[in-house]
Amino acid sequence: MRDPEFQDHPDLPVYKEGAESMPLPNMWQRMSRVMEVVIFALLILAVYKLFGPEIDRKAELQSEVNRLSAIVEEKKEIAGRLSTEHRLLKTDKEYLETIARDRLNLQREGEYIIRIQSEEE
Repeated sequence: MRDPEFQDHPDLPVYKEGAESMPLPNMWQRMSRVMEVVIFALLILAVYKLFGPEIDRKAELQSEVNRLSAIVEEKKEIAGRLSTEHRLLKTDKEYLETIARDRLNLQREGEYIIRIQSEEE
């Protein structure tokens, strides 16, 4: 039978059962934990430095896309109005006469024209 107090290495402690028997972490174990935290923080910083400008650029491009989409919608609305006006000018003679009289400042006999200027014009 083996002697329980026998140690292969005299500088290593013998552990007993219980909470008191746990050895205190020595300086090298503490330093390795600190180094793990430092390395992890440096990795996070490196990832941010690599991808931070790309994320900012993506946000700038998205705002540019939104601005251009608004312009496209505005132009589509204008094109729709012009298409409707073009169709009316080609097919509706009464509308054509009204627009011609308005733009050329013409009036019929006995007709009075009152112009009202809007703020948009």
